[in-house]
Amino acid sequence: MLQRLLDTLIVLLGVSTLVFFLTALVPGDPVDVMLGERAAASDREALRSAMGLDRPLLERWWQYLGGVVQGDLGQSLVRSRPVGELIAQRLPATLQMAAAAFAVVLMLALPLGALAAQFRGRALDHAASVFALVGQSIPNFWLGPLLVLLFSISLGWLPVSGAQAPGSVILPALTLGLSMAAVSMRMLRASLLEVASQDYLRTARAKGASPWQVLRRHALPNALAPVLTLLGLQLGGLLAGAVITEVIFAWPGIGSLLIEAIRQRDYPLIQGVVLVIAVGYVLVNLLTDLLLQWLDPRAGESR
Repeated sequence: MLQRLLDTLIVLLGVSTLVFFLTALVPGDPVDVMLGERAAASDREALRSAMGLDRPLLERWWQYLGGVVQGDLGQSLVRSRPVGELIAQRLPATLQMAAAAFAVVLMLALPLGALAAQFRGRALDHAASVFALVGQSIPNFWLGPLLVLLFSISLGWLPVSGAQAPGSVILPALTLGLSMAAVSMRMLRASLLEVASQDYLRTARAKGASPWQVLRRHALPNALAPVLTLLGLQLGGLLAGAVITEVIFAWPGIGSLLIEAIRQRDYPLIQGVVLVIAVGYVLVNLLTDLLLQWLDPRAGESR
């Protein structure tokens, strides 16, 4: 556990450093965004000095790391508010959408994967395989508008965008969760078929257990390890994947906040949002590793 915690800190240091230098080297100037390109040179230099952009890059990086260690993500250049406060306002909406998308993954992947393995080679298995192929092939930026056209404009069942109306989270959750459900379904099916020939399953069948009892009590618990690993990766990736989905549906989360910050060249806000996404991804993967080690101590010893 200590080694993994150390690895986590190294990864977060690398991510924060990389994001800092990338945002600093990207063409564009937040002073131009705030004052316009026709502003007087003296006004531009005064604002740049007030925001600390005239200091050497390494000095700004060291100050940024010192603030991150103390929990201070800096001040937004455009909004003149603490970055942590801006993220805290938007993060609940992103977590709500990510939780709904993960629920979509679980509700589709687990039953479809189990049924596909149970009825291998039959019509249900082929239908699940088609769903997995289609779900993995359709990108979010195409699926989202398609769902809006169908369920919002044509049928009028769900709101087009925003987060105020009831049911507004359904379309973003489907957009974000369908492709992940397809991947998880295929992984669960393959894992169940792999354990299907094990001796303990044949023993359970010989004792008179029904196919569903064998699946639920013996096959599924032993096939879940790789699926849990994949679900952990997907849960961590939901925060990063939410960026495109939030823009499509005008969802007021940290993904849309990140896009706004990029357009305005708001460097501290960009760095803060990306760091929060990276922390979420790394922590979810760390918790997944610990969960797998608790479920199967041999996995931890082999690592």
